[in-house]
Amino acid sequence: MRNKNLTFIFVLFLTLTVLTSNNTSYSLDGSNIPVNTELPTLDVQYNATSPTDFFNETTYPRYALAARPIGEIKYPNKVNPSIVTYGNEIKLMVSGSSSAVNWNFTLIDANISCSLDVVSSEYKEDMWYFDTIPEIQREGLYDLQLNFSEGNDYQTHAIQVLEEQHYPFTFAHVSDTHFPAYYEEFNTSDVNLQEIEKIKALDPDFIIVTGDLIHGATQYFLNPETGEPMSAEMQYKLAIWALDLFDKPVFYIYGNHEFITSTFLPDDPGTQYYKYFGDIVYQNFTYLDWSFVGYGAEWDGLSQKDYDIVAQILTQNSDDATVLYYHYDFADHAYSLLKKFPIEVALYGHLHHEDLYMKKDTLYHQQAPLFDQEFTIISILNETSLSIDSQTYNFELLPYVPPTPVETTPTDESISFGPLIMIFGLMVYYFTRRKK
Repeated sequence: MRNKNLTFIFVLFLTLTVLTSNNTSYSLDGSNIPVNTELPTLDVQYNATSPTDFFNETTYPRYALAARPIGEIKYPNKVNPSIVTYGNEIKLMVSGSSSAVNWNFTLIDANISCSLDVVSSEYKEDMWYFDTIPEIQREGLYDLQLNFSEGNDYQTHAIQVLEEQHYPFTFAHVSDTHFPAYYEEFNTSDVNLQEIEKIKALDPDFIIVTGDLIHGATQYFLNPETGEPMSAEMQYKLAIWALDLFDKPVFYIYGNHEFITSTFLPDDPGTQYYKYFGDIVYQNFTYLDWSFVGYGAEWDGLSQKDYDIVAQILTQNSDDATVLYYHYDFADHAYSLLKKFPIEVALYGHLHHEDLYMKKDTLYHQQAPLFDQEFTIISILNETSLSIDSQTYNFELLPYVPPTPVETTPTDESISFGPLIMIFGLMVYYFTRRKK
C-alpha cells in the first residue's frame, strides 16, 4: 500500500510539471501547439495578409522607410524614440569604428528637413555617443537620417520635438497585436489597423506597446507570391509599418511570441527580431515629472545583466513617479522590481483580458489584445495623479530605501541540515518497511 502511495505521488508530481510547463505556444484559435513541432495540414490556407494586400508602395509610400532594419542608429529609433523640448540636447547612440568621420544627422518630416549640430561626441565600447541640437526650432515628429564615412541609416519617427510639455498629457496602452493571425472570423491585422485609426483620432501624446507584436509560429498565412508560409521577417515588416501609421512616438518592448520558433516558419523569429529592432532590452524616458521604464522579456525573463541595468535605472529615477511596462512577469522579475522600488504604475499584457487593480501602492493595468478592439488611454493629470476610465488615482511618492546588506558570520560549526534531513527520512522509511 505504501509503495502505491509513493507511486501515486510521483505520477501526480510529473503530471503537474507537464501541465504547468511554459514551453507551449498558444494559438489564437484555442489549440495549443508545442514549440518546434510541425503544424498540421490545414483544410483552408489564409492569404489575407501579404505584400499584395498591404505593402503597395504607391498607396503606402512610407512602407519602404518604416520597414527598414535597424542599422547604425541604435538610439533613438522607430520603437524607442526620443521626445525633447526646445533648447534641450538630443542624445544619439550610433555604432561605428573609432576612425569614423564626417557625421551628418538630419531630421526629416513631410514638410522640412534640418540638420542636427553635434555639440559633443564620445567613443567607447564600439559605440559613438553624441549630443546634438537642431538647427531650427520647429515642432514635429521626425525621421532621423544618418550619413557618415562608413555608411548611412534611416529611422522613421525617431524624434519628436516639442515647444513644451504640459499637464495633462495622455498616452495609449496597447498590447498583443499578434500581426498577423486568423481568429474566428477575422484577420487580426484588419482589426488592428482599424483600432490604430481610432487611437489616432484620440490624439494621445505617445503610445506604449507591451509585447507580442507578431503572432509568429502558430500563424496560418501563406505568401501568395511563393506559396510558402509567411516568414517572421514579413510579419515584422507588416507590424513595423502598422506602428508607423500611429504618427506618434511608439515605445515598444517584446514579449514571448517574438521568439517562438517552429519548423513551420521558414526563418527564425529571434534572428529577425534583432535585425529589425536591435538588441537593447530596456527603455527609459521621462515626460515632465514621470519616469517610464520598460523592458522586453520572454519565458526565461531577463538576463542577470539586463535585470541589473533595469534596477539601476529605477534607482536613479526613484524620486519621480514611475511607470514600469513589460509584457508579463516572467521569472518573477517584474514582481522583484516592484517589491524593491516605489513604482506607481505597472503596465503589462499577455493574458488576453483586461484588468485594473491596486496592490499596495501600485496601480496595475493589464491590457487586453488590440485585435479584441481593446486599448486604453491613460491621462497623467499632474506629478502625482492619473486618470483611467474616468477614475482618478492619486499617489504618494514614496522614497526609495536601499536594502540593508545582511551580514553573516560563518563558524566552523555551521553545517547544512538538508542532507541530514534526507538521510533521516530514508532511515525512517527503511525501518518502517522492515517492521512490516
